[in-house]
Amino acid sequence: MSGGESIDHHLLKLELAQAARAAGFHAEYEVAAPDRSWRADVMATSVDGTQRVALEAQLSLITPEDIQQRTNRYEQGGVGVCWFGLRPRPWVGSVPSILLNSDRDKGVWSVSAGIARMTKLDPNSSFQQWVPVEEVTLVDAVTWILSGRMQPHRPLSLAKTVLGRDGRQWPPGWVGSTLDKWHVWWTTSRHIDVDAQQDRDHREQIHIAMLRSHSPMRAFRARTKIENITGLKSLIVKQFNNNATRSEADFHIRLDPIYADGLAFYGYRWHGGLGTIRDREPFVVVCPDILGGRHWVNNVPVAFPVAFRDRLTGIRDLWLFDLEQGAIWPVEPKDSVISSALASWRSVTTADTTSVDSRPDLDNTDPPNSAS
Repeated sequence: MSGGESIDHHLLKLELAQAARAAGFHAEYEVAAPDRSWRADVMATSVDGTQRVALEAQLSLITPEDIQQRTNRYEQGGVGVCWFGLRPRPWVGSVPSILLNSDRDKGVWSVSAGIARMTKLDPNSSFQQWVPVEEVTLVDAVTWILSGRMQPHRPLSLAKTVLGRDGRQWPPGWVGSTLDKWHVWWTTSRHIDVDAQQDRDHREQIHIAMLRSHSPMRAFRARTKIENITGLKSLIVKQFNNNATRSEADFHIRLDPIYADGLAFYGYRWHGGLGTIRDREPFVVVCPDILGGRHWVNNVPVAFPVAFRDRLTGIRDLWLFDLEQGAIWPVEPKDSVISSALASWRSVTTADTTSVDSRPDLDNTDPPNSAS
């Protein structure tokens, strides 16, 4: 009845068909193309007939070149395909594929390799790495494939491998004596977007590094998307100038490699009979290149455009600014004179709901028209 198939191949075809039906698709065995260019072990077809996916039980030997040609023929016919195996082979990972484990006594088939997601292995870094998605049943995997929840993906960024729990090498189920490495695996569109963005960020870093060798200021503009340097200087000087008699000429700005290529704002001060000298440390550094996971270890205030708010963590004395609104404000505002006085007054005064400290507008630290 199995037409010369091995028992494992026959049982796997049955499981694939049942999984497709559990996902709400029709499933048929041994469906061939009109021109005989392909023949699917199991053809899963959506109820409305608009979507077809071939589920192939590939347990016999086949070369990576042959299986790629067969995959191409499916794609040319508008049919999706996933190849299912039970152990690592040279072709595994060269095409959309999933490896399975089977527990015949319990009748449970589960995924051992082929599905991955992106995550941060180092919480202090923005770089994300591929890790395996574990504890997935065959029914879950087929449902996700047929529903479009996950798609085959070839990694784009520098993260080209799937790492196990130790974060150093491929997980055991993903490797074998005849398998070098995977080139394509199944994942969701969200993780594909993360991989694509990580690749764009890397290419932009290379572009900025090339710009920096020719023009540091052009590199700064490209990296920060800040074009109005004059407006930025006026805003920063206005905020941090504690001497009303100073002019912008009394300040010096430069891209300083000491402060991660940020735009450092230095002031000048009177030094006895020696005249004016530049401060040793800047009073603020704008947009140092620390968004790629580098730490800000300097005891100097740092300022970023408000658009970068969600990418900034663990930075002390952080300021945000909006050049269009002409506003700059601290993320964690220091206590004002009024709030300090009220706190002192409350510490020695009985609570009174009608007192002046109940007025909400006395210590408004939010900038005008800024996001709270």
